[in-house]
Amino acid sequence: MNSVNIVGRIGKDIELRYLQSGSAVASFSIAVDQSYKKDGQKVEKTSWFDVSAFGKTAELVNQYFYKGSMIGITGELEQQTWQAQDGSNRSKVIIKMQQVTFIDKKSDNQSNNAQANQGYQQPQQQPAQTYQASHGQVPVYEEPYPRR
Repeated sequence: MNSVNIVGRIGKDIELRYLQSGSAVASFSIAVDQSYKKDGQKVEKTSWFDVSAFGKTAELVNQYFYKGSMIGITGELEQQTWQAQDGSNRSKVIIKMQQVTFIDKKSDNQSNNAQANQGYQQPQQQPAQTYQASHGQVPVYEEPYPRR
């Protein structure tokens, strides 16, 4: 099984590009904070993960998220390998995003980022909504939990 779920903040502006086929690809990084105790002292650590989204999911992420946004993603790990200019072999592991969850409240996004994102259209959904990508098709809206 190859599945990963993380929640964190987007670390830099999302890079959206289009392939020759017309399919969208979004690339960004997520910062995930962790804390633990070592020798009785609290230690805080931030881990960074590279993420790629494809198709309509890439366009959705680019439209509704930006640097600093809290985001939840589900995806699979993929190891990418290439040969560097100096001839050495390189590799990195990325998360291929399959599902995205809005974590920030709409009002939090508006108050925290109003000046930095003039012209930005806020999503009209409540927090914790999930979009599921299905093999390149248009994302489907799902409620993560039933409403009471």
